[in-house]
Amino acid sequence: MLTLWGCNSFQTTCNAQQYREIILQRSNIVKQAIAKACGATTTEMIDIIYDAVTHQEGLYVVSIDLYPVMISKAAHMLLPAVHPGEMNLTSMNGERRLRLSEKFMEPPGTAKPDCLIAADIANTLKKLYEAEGNTEMTQHFSGFDWHTEEEAFNDGFRQAGQVGAPPIDSQGGNTGHLVTYALLKLAGNNGVQLPVKAVQEGKLIGTERLYTDNQFSTSDGKARFLPATWSGLPKTVQLQKQKYRFWINNGRVNGIWQTAYHNKYDAYIKERYPMALIELNPGDAKELGISSGDIVEVYNDYGSTYAMAYLEKDIKSKQSFMLFGYSNGIMGNITTDWTDRNIIPYYKGTWANIRYTGSMDNYKQKVSFKTRRFL
Repeated sequence: MLTLWGCNSFQTTCNAQQYREIILQRSNIVKQAIAKACGATTTEMIDIIYDAVTHQEGLYVVSIDLYPVMISKAAHMLLPAVHPGEMNLTSMNGERRLRLSEKFMEPPGTAKPDCLIAADIANTLKKLYEAEGNTEMTQHFSGFDWHTEEEAFNDGFRQAGQVGAPPIDSQGGNTGHLVTYALLKLAGNNGVQLPVKAVQEGKLIGTERLYTDNQFSTSDGKARFLPATWSGLPKTVQLQKQKYRFWINNGRVNGIWQTAYHNKYDAYIKERYPMALIELNPGDAKELGISSGDIVEVYNDYGSTYAMAYLEKDIKSKQSFMLFGYSNGIMGNITTDWTDRNIIPYYKGTWANIRYTGSMDNYKQKVSFKTRRFL
């Protein structure tokens, strides 16, 4: 079973073209089994699916998301989630600042917050184990009787402590129980920097700076500054250089959020970036017969993808920059499948060739190809 929670790996994973092919192939085994099960009861359908995934190499896929994203093509079950504003959301940023974003509108249909979807799954499993008389697993899935986001927050953050927050000092302890929705509402957009030290006159008192007593979680209490030498590009990636001409760097573009998650429904953004852009050196582009707005194929022995050419004088010869994870032009198709010893993938670059495939007059008429470097 493959469960994807707010994650669309069809667009964002490494070696994405092969990944999609295999996931769709295995997903279709289950879909074909389901399609043949006309008139089957729920119990019979479960047995049919179980047989498909255990004896036929099938894969049962569940996608939990706001929208039907690309991987929904492979999914057998879609569980609709909600967006901030459609729920009460507590979140923390890189400076440990905890905030509450309050709900101001109802979610569409039967969509629910993630925590309540998780509770539904846990409670369903609990009932099934209870029916079997399996007390150990019943206990494992107990404690998820949440009806609101606040109940989940109280049962999680307030009871378990300030997740990820180190002690205030060498004597500091957990004060997460002090944080309530009511106090977070009063804190507004400023929120509070974790860990919380106290509540004074109805105000959460946070911690602006950690380790002011110079007590670190080491044997002697001192900080460690360790060298992090770079061993060069992975061998798998280096091998591509021997075969292909262009280094394909990739990353984000400020005007697009993540994978164009919401932006694909925004005509303004879609008209500005109708395809994933690839910035090319003007000299390289001229040699290949490419101008801004043309469609190019970017390919190597891992896969291929298409992009909209965007000539940029600051790009060095034989290098490029391509938009990462876009809904129309997937850079991950051409990245290798290499991961390091910690299973961290190298997805930021690869070598490939680029060729002109055609021209889009509509792009050239409507898209601005002025430099994006605002200096």
